[in-house]
Amino acid sequence: MIAPLRVALLALVSALILAAQPAVTMATPQAPKPAAAKPAKTAKVTTDTRVYLLRGLLNVFSLGMDTLQERLSLMGFEAEVDNHNGWLTIANRIVEDRKKGHNGAVVLIGHSLGADVLFQLTERLEKDNIPVRLVVFFDPTISHDISRNVEHALNLYQLNGFGRKVTAPKGYKGELVNMDLSGDASIGHGSIDKSEKLHDLVIAKMMKVAVGSGQRKRPAPAKQKPAAVTPPTAAAPSPAFPPAAATPSSDKKAPVTAPAKPAAAPPAEVPRI
Repeated sequence: MIAPLRVALLALVSALILAAQPAVTMATPQAPKPAAAKPAKTAKVTTDTRVYLLRGLLNVFSLGMDTLQERLSLMGFEAEVDNHNGWLTIANRIVEDRKKGHNGAVVLIGHSLGADVLFQLTERLEKDNIPVRLVVFFDPTISHDISRNVEHALNLYQLNGFGRKVTAPKGYKGELVNMDLSGDASIGHGSIDKSEKLHDLVIAKMMKVAVGSGQRKRPAPAKQKPAAVTPPTAAAPSPAFPPAAATPSSDKKAPVTAPAKPAAAPPAEVPRI
């Protein structure tokens, strides 16, 4: 549960940033518009992965989630963006979809308060034994253990602002990466979700671990070749003498006894001269 004081502080800071933005814009002389950049080539994917992105405070300070959602949709992912307050509705929908037979991988992405509620969302799915393939945090404002049903977790945060590390419970067998971006002065809590290079990083991670079937199939057992059938052979002619009986307790063949040789006739008597 997020403390009311933290929410109020976030609201105050965000309001000050929003209020100061028009003044800066008015004081800056208009510069000629740069030539429109050519859109980057977007790789197309065929996948049953579903992606859920959650905005932060007041549903207006995390528009980078919208930009990322648009890129993912153009790539072929089924992606949607919602307010962080709707996390329970999203969790219940995922549970119902799984009951209806959708076994695609689940990816959850959130910024600020939208990142904070991902802990609750994954815990809700864990109760129904639903795995979460990938969770991406953009500067969460609380530190908490990731739930055990999360296979991969990526935390993009800054310790010089609101950001916090994500922890893992004892015995956690998934992958947890905490990426400290405190040294990057080009981004802050209010802009980290809009960083194109971080969007590229997230997409690369998704392409590596979250494309394809949600249920990893085991390799099919190798088909065994049918045993060769030996054609019947012609019966051998019966021997002139019966073979010796085989010993019942032995698997070995009994030796064949050869017929006895007739006794040699005595030599004829030589007559005396």
